[in-house]
Amino acid sequence: MIPFLNYINNRLLLLSSKVEKATNVPTTNLAYYRVFFGLLLLLYFTPSWTWISDIPPAFFSPRIFSFAYLGDGYLPPYTYKAADISAIILIAMITLGIRTRLALIAMFILNSVFFSYSYSFGKIDHNTTFLIFTYLLLAFTNSGSEIALLKDKKISTEMQNISIAIIAIMICFGFFSAGISKFFRWIDFDLSTSGFLFWFNLEYFIGNSKMFLADKIFYMPIIVIECMDYCAAIFEVSALFFLLKGKKSWFIFLIISCVFHLSTLIFINIDFTLNVLTYGIFLFTPFFKNYSLPIKKHKIFKKILIYFVLLFTFIKIFLIVKTNQASITYDLGLTTETKNYINLFLWLFTILISFYILKKPIKFGLIKKNDTK
Repeated sequence: MIPFLNYINNRLLLLSSKVEKATNVPTTNLAYYRVFFGLLLLLYFTPSWTWISDIPPAFFSPRIFSFAYLGDGYLPPYTYKAADISAIILIAMITLGIRTRLALIAMFILNSVFFSYSYSFGKIDHNTTFLIFTYLLLAFTNSGSEIALLKDKKISTEMQNISIAIIAIMICFGFFSAGISKFFRWIDFDLSTSGFLFWFNLEYFIGNSKMFLADKIFYMPIIVIECMDYCAAIFEVSALFFLLKGKKSWFIFLIISCVFHLSTLIFINIDFTLNVLTYGIFLFTPFFKNYSLPIKKHKIFKKILIYFVLLFTFIKIFLIVKTNQASITYDLGLTTETKNYINLFLWLFTILISFYILKKPIKFGLIKKNDTK
């Protein structure tokens, strides 16, 4: 029995070692990414919950296992407004590196509580789950120990590597849990059924999602659509395989994920762009290895960043206090069409940067020079 347990222990240690090697991110790169992460949150992905107070209470039906279920119905309207303001302040702290670890933990708690209220009306946007737990896991890294106004105390590199590895495992689990049911239902060798067309018809005829290439689906041969079903299902359950293969293969998987999400946007107009913030931990950080932002060396860039963040933070808080238009705090009142074009740009930008990095894997640290021999 003991030899068997030792064998299991050794195999688990080997697997964990492979995951850590495939996902480790240098502290300096992570610190630069924190700034980029915070700017995207502040400019475009700022969460908002003020709109909840305008929904009739009859629609409020919280899930049993949620923070909202523990409360006695709606919270007072000023609570949601206070949450919006708090989120903006915390995002500014993350961007500028002011007690980053504390701000990330506070964002995790704030988002966990108030998204449970926003998901109490029958619809859950599961892509926010990645980001909510990313806040928590980034708190256990040294992302706030460099390029920061009030630096965090450094923690061990081992703890940082474990936190980043858990983010990767979370992505794998998310894809697997979404893909396993597709794997058994969509791969049926039956041309009369299609999982893709089920979602397409739902979004096109009921959701009125007809932007980009949605109309082209009607001209696709059914065999192509059937292949799309199989490719999507197989791809989603294969995440862990790519992760265990190594750093470069994990990077390739995330590029394919971006292309996959881009295709859902242009064909079905379903938005998963929030995932850019989580994928970017692995896709954007190699770029900073050779093309670091000039914030650290030139004080003028640091001042511009500080003033810009403070100005945008003040504007957003002012809009929350003076208006009841909650959408302004999230996307500056942009129309769905405009947001879809911005989402399209973000996916294309992420994919292009990722392919550029992939073309020079040694330069950006995806593989070691010795591995090419």
